[in-house]
Amino acid sequence: MANKPKQSVVITTSGKRPVQEVAAALRAAGVKVDEVLEAIGVITGSAEPAAFPRLRTIDGVADVSAGHDVDIGPPGSPIS
Repeated sequence: MANKPKQSVVITTSGKRPVQEVAAALRAAGVKVDEVLEAIGVITGSAEPAAFPRLRTIDGVADVSAGHDVDIGPPGSPIS
């Protein structure tokens, strides 16, 4: 069976539960966790887009959003 494509994801936690516990629950739900930013309550990683609604139901999750690439250009490049 082929793997379904994953999309980058940004998960905002609610503060109702320790961020590391939320990250563990997300891993168990199939999220590949890349970073846990405890100071701001955000977890980044990748998951199947079809799973986003299910991830929102995990205790301690406030929001699940698709991640977006950001390119600020090289130093000294003109502002557009």
